[in-house]
Amino acid sequence: MIPENIQRLYKKLHPFHGVIVFVLVMFIANWLWKFFVHDGNYDPLVTLFGINITWPFREVQHEIVRVAGLVFELFDIPFTLVHRTLFVFDNNQSTEIAWGCTGLKQAFIFSCIIFFSRGPWKHKWWYIIVGLLAVHVVNVSRISLMGIVMHHNPQSFDLVHTYFFKYIFYLIIFLMWVLWEEIFYTRRRRKAAEKMASTPPSV
Repeated sequence: MIPENIQRLYKKLHPFHGVIVFVLVMFIANWLWKFFVHDGNYDPLVTLFGINITWPFREVQHEIVRVAGLVFELFDIPFTLVHRTLFVFDNNQSTEIAWGCTGLKQAFIFSCIIFFSRGPWKHKWWYIIVGLLAVHVVNVSRISLMGIVMHHNPQSFDLVHTYFFKYIFYLIIFLMWVLWEEIFYTRRRRKAAEKMASTPPSV
């Protein structure tokens, strides 16, 4: 038998079940990444349990550099690219696209959140794939905007990088989770209940 006080607590927390799962999974996924993945920004390799997993980081890193470079050219921002990862602007300011800038950690966290969220499995797989593309687009946009800040207002870079864009990134992940909860769990559950209520009982 479950104690009555635990049952009461469960009933009180039940409306917040999704939010609780979101927060727990986000913190656990973040901890797992920090504990098992070695991705020091200036280390030559990224490892998982000592196994070299640098390749996807390098590919994403170079793609981010390519797209960010196109954005800088579009906004007529002169730059020099050093070692394929370091942008040096004409005001002698520079910013490097390190391993932590690839967004793969955030992609991992997002995937874990949707994986453990409520909702039909048949939709989780494609939603994760679409979400990963969205995370990548957000990350490329974030880095491009930070490069523009570095060129026009370099004294604001640390503030923008450390606080604004970091939390905007996680806010967007949260909003994508809310979209999942509203469309693929709450709304579908409500429709199923309405359908069941409108179906006449069989004799």
